[in-house]
Amino acid sequence: MFYIFITWLVLILLLFMLAQGLQKNPKDRGGSVFKRWGGWFIGLFMVGSLPLGYALYTELRGDYIGANIGLGLALFFTWGYCAILLCVTLIIWGRYWYKRNK
Repeated sequence: MFYIFITWLVLILLLFMLAQGLQKNPKDRGGSVFKRWGGWFIGLFMVGSLPLGYALYTELRGDYIGANIGLGLALFFTWGYCAILLCVTLIIWGRYWYKRNK
């Protein structure tokens, strides 16, 4: 249960950092980031949260003793997804720092 909560917090933190990076790199400097990218952020959050929701459901409802393959697969998928989001966030922030120090 603790790993599910921590993974969910990491996912939210990465999406927040991605939104901040996109806000600092606009081409036209006008408008809100959420207006342009809000649907994508909600979609990215849902893709990452659905496996965690399933893992939490099976963790709370599972009364059996043994390996919980669904929990492992859900966390493995979400950790991989977080790694991809981290790479994209680092690229966006690197682009911002390059433009700022150029």
